[in-house]
Amino acid sequence: MIKTLFLLVLLAGSFGAGYLLGAAGTTEVKKSYSSLKDEMVAKTRGLESEVSTMRVRLNLIEAREFLSAARDEVKQKNFGDAETQAGKAKERVAKAISLSSDTQRKNLAPIQSEIDSIQESIRKLDPKVAGKIETVEKELEKVTG
Repeated sequence: MIKTLFLLVLLAGSFGAGYLLGAAGTTEVKKSYSSLKDEMVAKTRGLESEVSTMRVRLNLIEAREFLSAARDEVKQKNFGDAETQAGKAKERVAKAISLSSDTQRKNLAPIQSEIDSIQESIRKLDPKVAGKIETVEKELEKVTG
């Protein structure tokens, strides 16, 4: 009888130890999963931010290219085509502003108003607008790097 009681206590102890060790393992797995999940969320947010920044930069580069084409058209006295190119540049800058952060918006707002001024000068058939266009191109080059 003592042997049976001892064997029963030994089995109960083994079962309890196994249960406690198994439970400890699952909590460790849960902690590991939670930390990996948090790390992946942080990396995903960083990548989303980087993609957004690249989209803004791409739109600004395209705006600079349209302004360059507009400047060439003004030099050739094609003011209608120049206005079209300046309009496309304005659209790209507006799209970049919509995708950018608040600090970038403050930096890009003056560029957008300068493009409005350029369009107005092109409508007036002012050949001196080429200098303004070149200035805005340089500003966009500074912004895009």
